[in-house]
Amino acid sequence: MSRTPRVLVRALSAGTAAGLLALSLAACGGTDSASSNSSCKPAHDGLKTLTQGQLTVASYDYAPATTLTPDGGVTGTEGDLIGEIAKLECLQVTVSSSGGAGAVIPSVQSKRVDIGSGDWLRTKARSSIVYMSTPLWNDPQAIISTKGLTSDDLAGKKVGSVAGNLYNNSLQNWLGDNFKIYQDDESIYADLKAGRIDAIVASAASAKGRFKTAPIDGAKVIDVKPNPHVPEFASVGQVMLPSSLDDQALGKAIDDDIMKLRADGTIKKILEKYGLDPAVGEPGAPSEL
Repeated sequence: MSRTPRVLVRALSAGTAAGLLALSLAACGGTDSASSNSSCKPAHDGLKTLTQGQLTVASYDYAPATTLTPDGGVTGTEGDLIGEIAKLECLQVTVSSSGGAGAVIPSVQSKRVDIGSGDWLRTKARSSIVYMSTPLWNDPQAIISTKGLTSDDLAGKKVGSVAGNLYNNSLQNWLGDNFKIYQDDESIYADLKAGRIDAIVASAASAKGRFKTAPIDGAKVIDVKPNPHVPEFASVGQVMLPSSLDDQALGKAIDDDIMKLRADGTIKKILEKYGLDPAVGEPGAPSEL
């Protein structure tokens, strides 16, 4: 998600420990644990994680990037990719879902998890607080409305965005009291459906994925275009997996794994599986918003 550093100072909820749930993603395939599968050879020798044999991931529901499963796992484009990375490194995935989106980056910073997930974009501000992986894919942002609104039509309209989106401050300064920040997707889409807001600013892929199972009559998803009031709309964001700045060996190993999974076609297959254009899986050289 295109989150802003404004949420980074938030403390994790007291339930973080309870939010750590084991996901039976065997590091080397099947359902065998990594520790019991002696035939698995990691792509990077000596790689250290917070818990030996595990890759602990902070995540939350943000389909199609991340979908938490009843058994404590995570699927979606990022969830599946993280599973493939874990296989390469002979690790099992453990998911921390406590605290939702606002807890992801703080969990990485405080070393409560190894990596974060949930559509986080590469930004200049984040480069100083987390190790940003090489880009996974591009993720255009969009205006979602039932009136066909574009990013030039928001003045005077009631507009919503989920907490942590990197453009929230700009939208607040531009739209004032007409701009509202929500804590979760369920609330914001409920208000759009009920007509309590005119538009949502969010990931285009997330909105399109949501509407496949929970459509809103007449809703349109229109990619943003450059707007002088919202400089963050000037470029398409690149999704990354954040990890600790203090353990760049892990971050660089993940970079290598991502590039391998792009080269062998795995990333393309994952994107196609979730109905996304595989072309976004060629994001180009790393950039920062």
